[in-house]
Amino acid sequence: MVDNEKDEASSLNTQWKNSLTFKFTIVQFVVAVLIIASSIWLIFSTEKKHHMDTQLSLSQNYGLAVIEQLQQVTSKIETLANTIGIVGETYRGQDEVVKELIPSLLDIGERHQLIAGGGIWPEPGMFGREKARNSFFWARDNHDEFQYLDSYNSADGPGYHQAFWYLPAKYFQDGHTHWSKSYVDPFTKEVMITASIPMRADHSFIGVATVDIALSGLDKRFEFSDQNPLSKGYILALDSYNKLLADPFDEANTDQATMLGQPLTKLIQKYPQLAPIAERIGAMDQAFSQQIMTSPAYRPEQLEKVLTQTPRDERERLTTLINASIKGSHSKASIVTLELDSDPLFNEPVLVSILTMAQTQWKIILVTPLSSLSQQANAIALKIGAFLLLAQLLALLILFVFQHKLFIRPIFQIVSALQSGNLGRLELDANKRQDEVGQLAKAFIARSNQLEIAYASLDASNLALEQQLAMQQLAQQELENKKELINSLLNASQNLICIKDTQGCYSLVNDKFCEVMGIERGRVIGMRDADLYPPRIAEIINHHDRIILDSDQAQSFEQPMPTVHGERIYLITKYPIKDKDGNIIALGAMAVDISSLKAKQAELEQTIKLQTARNTELKQALDAKPQPKQQEDIESQGIKQFKQIELAQEAILPQMLHQLLRQELQALEQIFILLRQLDTNAIDEAHLDQFTEALTTQIDIIRHGQSLISADLTDIRATVADRFLQDLVAMLAPQLAAREVEVLIDCPHHLTLPISPWHFLMLCHRLLSNSLQHAFPDEQAFNRPKRLTIGVRYLEEVLTLTLRDNGVGISPARLDKLSHALANQDDARGSLININRWLKTQFGGSLSITSQSAQFTELVCELPLDKA
Repeated sequence: MVDNEKDEASSLNTQWKNSLTFKFTIVQFVVAVLIIASSIWLIFSTEKKHHMDTQLSLSQNYGLAVIEQLQQVTSKIETLANTIGIVGETYRGQDEVVKELIPSLLDIGERHQLIAGGGIWPEPGMFGREKARNSFFWARDNHDEFQYLDSYNSADGPGYHQAFWYLPAKYFQDGHTHWSKSYVDPFTKEVMITASIPMRADHSFIGVATVDIALSGLDKRFEFSDQNPLSKGYILALDSYNKLLADPFDEANTDQATMLGQPLTKLIQKYPQLAPIAERIGAMDQAFSQQIMTSPAYRPEQLEKVLTQTPRDERERLTTLINASIKGSHSKASIVTLELDSDPLFNEPVLVSILTMAQTQWKIILVTPLSSLSQQANAIALKIGAFLLLAQLLALLILFVFQHKLFIRPIFQIVSALQSGNLGRLELDANKRQDEVGQLAKAFIARSNQLEIAYASLDASNLALEQQLAMQQLAQQELENKKELINSLLNASQNLICIKDTQGCYSLVNDKFCEVMGIERGRVIGMRDADLYPPRIAEIINHHDRIILDSDQAQSFEQPMPTVHGERIYLITKYPIKDKDGNIIALGAMAVDISSLKAKQAELEQTIKLQTARNTELKQALDAKPQPKQQEDIESQGIKQFKQIELAQEAILPQMLHQLLRQELQALEQIFILLRQLDTNAIDEAHLDQFTEALTTQIDIIRHGQSLISADLTDIRATVADRFLQDLVAMLAPQLAAREVEVLIDCPHHLTLPISPWHFLMLCHRLLSNSLQHAFPDEQAFNRPKRLTIGVRYLEEVLTLTLRDNGVGISPARLDKLSHALANQDDARGSLININRWLKTQFGGSLSITSQSAQFTELVCELPLDKA
């Protein structure tokens, strides 16, 4: 009796290292160590790197902001050069007017420290046949005033026509700017860079308009501002030929000459630490050249005239810049970063970010010391780390105390009661506690009572499981028998049977399918039609499958199939296979060879054709000639329709000219009113800008109109659709603005159509005028934006021109009447009916219309055009 009590006591006194309290304490300690270690690692690795990346991103965003500001400056300079070019084109031959306008244009705004000069540089004989050199150039003097210089017109010098800033501009499109390399002006001795705009009249090159930028003024825009998040670093700027636009070392080396306008290689010779920057820039230029020259508009042999005047090491770069301007590639280049071990200014590792201006191909190089990036990141990481460490230690301590009190001690009491077999004490403790531990004790007592019942029912459950297993084995055997029966039926069929899933992959084929196709079943299962058949047949099968999936009904098709005996014609019945919910899960198909039937059908059709031909010959022999009355009616009707079309074509030109002249008259009246205001009032900048804008807008409209009307006078009988429509919309801009209609053009870029520009103008102008008149009447108010979309597509030698508006639409009755008139070509009248007659007679085309009242109207013209 005493020994039994000692054994029970020893069983209750568990060794301390095996106790639950000790194990939970060890686990919590390990968890605490892991959490603290991971937090420290996260803070000083990932979070620190994240903060460094954030600081780097802020610094690079500052570089992008510098580029945005610089692009605003270059855009203003390009606009100024373009305006000077317009003055040269407009007042060619009026030297006094040119000399009066250009200085005032150059001296506008806050550009006094930036613009060094500018002017017009005509081609020989273009501004006066008696003068080969007739430039109009102004430069700043010592008093910061623009003075006219005639030095470039001297006959002793080489002439400005061979200058590196002049020749490349000939190959640039209208409105595109050529930015030269940095250079020292031979007369003003100013380090500058020139923006050149080509001038053209009647599609002929007549000279160049330029604006010169002083690099001394441009250099101030690259100072490392205190607004930068890091407030430490400097900026290098290079032009498109990798010459310095900014010299951040100028203040550090006051005893040496400035490096502005010098090649980057000279800076590298002075500071070899920057050599990796030159290597990376060279790689960027090479990649850009390869991208542009894959499909160049001009090849080097076509640019021989300008390249011979260019230094050999700059020829490839100039060829790339000219082609890049024509392609219009202004996609935003990615930021290139690299690290240097040392820097001339900071004498410490630095991070270099190279950004490219897509508009000018200038490069902005942002140099930032790594110490300035890491200092703020370290400070933030230390603050966050200290806070997280203290918070985790406090939380773990609180967790340990409450866990020991609320969880470990009650469990130890329950275990003691269970080991001693004192269920009464366990039940008493369970009734005292109302928390989860008390519920656990009550559940254990209840489970103990249920355990005996469970043991009793276990045998019965085992017997039931054995019976259920036997039934499942019987059902499995029956399923295998039915599967074999179905396979025997499928393989015994002489028809081709297959099943595909909704993705087009074969999941079942019978033996006849494999035999006829000559393909093993293992190679068919899981494959698609494109993997088994030629593309033509695979496309036919996929088309039929889509019909079944869309219609959700069984259908039959005739189609060719490749077999071991050659291509045969099969009648294929396809049907959808659905699950119990009615969803399509597969497609089934059964095919029957009908090649012999098709051959007999062809023979029967040939016999019918021969018999029909014989009957026709007999009928022609009986009918000696057509009735005179009927023949005269047919000829009269054809002549009448032809005259109607001819009269409609003759009325097009007066209508177009009337509209254009009325539009120009209104615009000139508005300009005259502005001019009177300038005469009666003191000339201020606001009225002058308003007058200049009106005059420039009118000149632009006239230029677009001239481009449209004179296009048909050349030998070219093709039309670039997108440019043509842009010119037409620009010419009709006043009409569109008066009606508050926005025109959208949906046309592939540089789509060339084999149609006369005049015919295309007549068609587009008539359709646009009709839509503006009928879709947006003046007497009806609109509560939505007015839009008119012009779509152009050219596929398989058929031009499809679509005009869709969101106007008043057409009522169903009127739409039916109009559609009937377009389809039957009767004697009805109307603008769309006349256009339809003209399209059918001139091109064999057609015009169709769809509309919904108060919603939209869509006109679709289809013209078969032969490229030959």
